[in-house]
Amino acid sequence: MKLSAKKSTLTGALCLKMLIIIVVAILTFNYFNDWTVLQIVNHNTGELLYEKNLNVGDQIKLKYIHSVTKQPVYEIFVVYDKSTLVLKEMLYDSFGSNLPVGPETTATETTKFIVEENYYRIVYENRRFDVIPLRVGQVIADHTLILKDEDTIRLLDIVEGGAYVEIYVKPLIGSFWKGRWLKID
Repeated sequence: MKLSAKKSTLTGALCLKMLIIIVVAILTFNYFNDWTVLQIVNHNTGELLYEKNLNVGDQIKLKYIHSVTKQPVYEIFVVYDKSTLVLKEMLYDSFGSNLPVGPETTATETTKFIVEENYYRIVYENRRFDVIPLRVGQVIADHTLILKDEDTIRLLDIVEGGAYVEIYVKPLIGSFWKGRWLKID
């Protein structure tokens, strides 16, 4: 009987060591990679509407039609780190409500206002977002995300107009723990 108890203890110790090695490997893997998961979630229901693996440094364009000018506006975000998006630029070709008409100064930055041949470009220095809250347009806006590989997500195709959604990135390991490891497209 002593031999059986010793064997059981050795087997338990081996399993514990293997578990520790696996956990350390997963944490190390997550620490040394630049992978994130872009998620679009319905704010009211918590329903995951869309997700896609991205890397730190990848670009996300939010395109919409301005309600007054009826012209496209592009807001260009970059994945700054595994849980932060940064607004880098806004592009549009005519002035309208809530569109800048010159440089703006906030507590943390002064934007650059650049007049190009066919459009106005606003360059932001420090506009960081943990979450981008967005009320999906019902009539004119036609909010669309354009990702690094030109993958296009029209928000009206995944949620009804008027819905309040949240757009954010989070570390890939966070998706692993919730049962959604890699989403392979």
